Amino acid sequence: MSNARLDRVGHTSGATILRVAKISISLDDALYQRIRRAAGKDGVSSWIADAAAARLRKDILHEVADEIAEATGGPFTEQEKEEARKWLLWYSTPER
Repeated sequence: MSNARLDRVGHTSGATILRVAKISISLDDALYQRIRRAAGKDGVSSWIADAAAARLRKDILHEVADEIAEATGGPFTEQEKEEARKWLLWYSTPER
């Protein structure tokens, strides 16, 4: 069982309610200061949540890539990697 505390957060623009887990993490002070500067007005929690979500997406992409490589008989060619990079850049860019 997780040690995270779950809170309900309501939004004034409707009936949307999100479950938010409150956690505590320990960071090297220099790393924390860099994150704080990078986060700016969005705040450290939001910045870390975005970073965690990005890492999870990356992990999933690696899993899928490994599955595709295994199913197709080997590692990707340089051309296939370049095509994948272009596709990922196109589909991960907001407001194309």
